[in-house]
Amino acid sequence: MPGLFSIFNTAKSGLFSQQTAINVTSHNIANANTDGYSRQRADLVTTPPYTMPSMNSPASAGQLGTGVTVASIDRIRDTFLDYQFRRENAVNGHYVGRDKYLSQVESILGEPSDTGGISDLMGKFFDSWQDLDNSPSNNVTVVAQQALQLTDNLNSIYSKLTELTNNAQDGIKTSVLEINQILTEFTSINQQIRDVNISGNNPNDLMDTRDLLLDKLSAKFGINVDPKSYDGIDVTTTNENIYGSADDDGAAPLDADGKPLNIVQAIGPNDDDVATFSYVSTVKQEKEDSDGDGVSTYEVVYYRKGDTTTDANKVTIHVNMTEEQANDLLKYRVLWADHDGYAYSLQSNGHIKNDVGPDSGKGDLTDGSKTNFTKLALFRPPSGELKGYMSVQEDIQDYQVKLNKLAKSLAFSVNAIISQSSEFTPDGSTGSPEGGINNFFVNGDYKTEDATEEYENGINAANITVNMAIMKDPSKIKTDSKYDSEGNPLSTSTDGKRALAVAQLRDTLLFTQGIDESIDSETSPDGITSRGEFMKGIFKTDEDLDGLYTVQSTAGGSNLDGYFRGIVSELGTQEQTAKDQIASEARQLAGYTESRASTSGVSMDEEMTNLIQFQHCYQANAKMISTIDELLDVVVNGLKK
Repeated sequence: MPGLFSIFNTAKSGLFSQQTAINVTSHNIANANTDGYSRQRADLVTTPPYTMPSMNSPASAGQLGTGVTVASIDRIRDTFLDYQFRRENAVNGHYVGRDKYLSQVESILGEPSDTGGISDLMGKFFDSWQDLDNSPSNNVTVVAQQALQLTDNLNSIYSKLTELTNNAQDGIKTSVLEINQILTEFTSINQQIRDVNISGNNPNDLMDTRDLLLDKLSAKFGINVDPKSYDGIDVTTTNENIYGSADDDGAAPLDADGKPLNIVQAIGPNDDDVATFSYVSTVKQEKEDSDGDGVSTYEVVYYRKGDTTTDANKVTIHVNMTEEQANDLLKYRVLWADHDGYAYSLQSNGHIKNDVGPDSGKGDLTDGSKTNFTKLALFRPPSGELKGYMSVQEDIQDYQVKLNKLAKSLAFSVNAIISQSSEFTPDGSTGSPEGGINNFFVNGDYKTEDATEEYENGINAANITVNMAIMKDPSKIKTDSKYDSEGNPLSTSTDGKRALAVAQLRDTLLFTQGIDESIDSETSPDGITSRGEFMKGIFKTDEDLDGLYTVQSTAGGSNLDGYFRGIVSELGTQEQTAKDQIASEARQLAGYTESRASTSGVSMDEEMTNLIQFQHCYQANAKMISTIDELLDVVVNGLKK
């Protein structure tokens, strides 16, 4: 039969269990503001009662309990809320990455603006030509200066956009380095969690740290988490894009067993099965296409695990690919790599092949390797911050292309009127009987001291400038309707009709958007006469200007200022979309964060209530021990009397 000593042990178990509960409560209160902390709870259960009734045991009123014990200390966590949060976190990361750079593009374009912007400078440029028509001899310097301001602004914008693209690439490099650092932490924490579990304990704080790393990783790109035994997890990338449909580009390569490669391994780690990421720093053409199939050889340099601080991580490979594939590589810049950071080589079935490298366990693509683009395991994340950085590069380059079209359209139109020729005339000897300076706008990369050797071929927003000879002597600007072969005006008095024809370009509808690679001149002065293709059907005589050839409007076109405003409008739409998405995702993330906090967060009111409850239980158990002590004193010492 249970006696006083058994009651003493029962009270003692209560005392110790309440003490443990108070310890857990104290830990919760101490970490109330710790990022990623999940509140914990002591799971109290009854200890086994005295023996069950049997044939040999006497009947009793019922089983007598033996007290309480702490079965486990559990953390309160909802894994489904974690999944929802991380999925939205990846979507939010995508738009945050885009907004970070699109907002800078807006600042670079500086529109809308009343002063100093492209629209303002273009308006002043055409105003100066209008003034030149009214007073040809007095305003040539203003025309030259306004034109130079306009071209300098275009040059500056293009240069800043290029710098911004480089910044986005640096963002990718930094993200790759951070991702690999997170994966390194994962390897250690995952193993510690398994070790603690195997020993029979719950690694609550370690699992909180791991979940916090998962949250950070999900912002970089979408992730899939696969729970394993002893609370281990496998992590790989997701192939679910931001709209919820399958996207093979985001999927991980397959291992030898046909399973997606893990970036975190629950058991191991087995170096052959755990993937990392490496960063492509440069892609340079070293051998042009010689077979006519569009495939050239490129020298590709990547850094293992994105660490560019030492040349020991630098790997140079040689890749056969098309220009489009090279642009893809420049856009994405991230390669799937093995445990040591050496890029994986893909087989035709999508499996990795990493057993033929010069060093055991390393991939195919080590120093000096030669391969094809299809062998590269290029990482194309369907969401996350990396996706934002990668996609915004394409947008920035698209704006550069549009600015190039604007510069070409302006140069082709003004030069056609100045030279009175729809053809490319570097020295006035072809397509035009006139002498003098026929190219007002030129390619600054071929700027020379000799005016007759300045060219418009290869002109774009990066290099457009005003003919140096005109800047030295603005009086050489052609303003009249007729000039002889020496470049002298044929009229006895200046008529300004050519200046008026240029001024009228302000409202002329040009098919600027139609300029593409098919009419893009070569970067060499010997390239194609792209102006001629642009002027087909729109370069006609104007009887009101004494038969002067002028540029006519084309159906479906827009004036130059309207075209630029269209660029600004498109940018504004993209930026506003990114901001709206960020706001929308912020609301959803706030909802999931609040739900996670209500489940896993520490409530000070609740913890203080629990503390009072555990304190009273502790005191009651202590009183019980004190009472049993008095009773035992009666039994032991009182019977002597």
